[in-house]
Amino acid sequence: MRYIFLLGILFVSFNAATQKRLETTELKVLADSLKFVANVPYICEDSILSDKKPGCGDRIFWRIVQQKKSIIPFLIDKLDDTTQTLVPVPNFGGNYTVADIAYTAMQEIIADIPTFQLLGIPFDKEGCGYCAYWNYLREDISHRRHFQKEVRKWEDRLGGRWIESPEVLTCDCRFPHPNGGHYIKEYTLSNWTGYGVHVEYSYLKAHSVGIGANFISESFRPFIGKRRINYTVDATITGLFYNRISALGQRIDLGINVQETSPDFHIFVEHNDKNDFRIGGKVGVSFNNFIYLHYRYSYPLTAYENPYISRHGFVLTLKLNQVPLSTLWGP
Repeated sequence: MRYIFLLGILFVSFNAATQKRLETTELKVLADSLKFVANVPYICEDSILSDKKPGCGDRIFWRIVQQKKSIIPFLIDKLDDTTQTLVPVPNFGGNYTVADIAYTAMQEIIADIPTFQLLGIPFDKEGCGYCAYWNYLREDISHRRHFQKEVRKWEDRLGGRWIESPEVLTCDCRFPHPNGGHYIKEYTLSNWTGYGVHVEYSYLKAHSVGIGANFISESFRPFIGKRRINYTVDATITGLFYNRISALGQRIDLGINVQETSPDFHIFVEHNDKNDFRIGGKVGVSFNNFIYLHYRYSYPLTAYENPYISRHGFVLTLKLNQVPLSTLWGP
């Protein structure tokens, strides 16, 4: 009976591995079919998706987009493929390459990819606008490979979620999106969803040096404005130094700030030496979600208050690399 059970486990494992290989092969073949795309979405007045009119996208293109997150790695692999297709580029001239169509498909799966940030060049506001994208990538194959590398890094390091939406992202189109939605990649503290470490120095009459962990950092889009709100939970162990005497303390912070360089707010509970328990707050600024400078105020919760730890003080914090907890996107 035991051997039959083991054989059953081996069969199921082998079958699952075979199925995964088949799925991978099918997705690769589908990505290879990009060279046969004859119609890329641009402007389409049809209220029902049809590949009979230019500017609506053809069946191959939308079939690729409908694979959602599973095909993203294969599309990124194609971002340096300069094979010419028969699809003309509206307004800018020339034809789409396989790489260009792969990127357009990615833009229909993931919203708001920061194209020019990943290219490392400015948008040509005073000139021909988006032509800077075409000119830069067509200039040298090394530019496409650099772009491919940056897109891969961007896609790997950010968390995200699925949102329902009828909007077609790359096209002035009337028909609803075939996927019924798209992914949004979330910016979080240090552009990560996960955990990391931080070091800090505080001047509180006594000197304080701390090291800790950023357990969770996420973000959400505010109701007003485009910049995302970050929040984090930080745990810190501090070493207090005064009059050649040292003591250990602990602190838990809950903080929020706005994406990138911005105001930063925290509330915290801390325990210093003996029975010195306090509640307090910090207000300051973060520089690119890496360097933080705060003014802090703490209020004692117990009768004992360490005389070398003032209620007012200043804190300098460095938050180091954060590691993704998960790359789950949703459905």
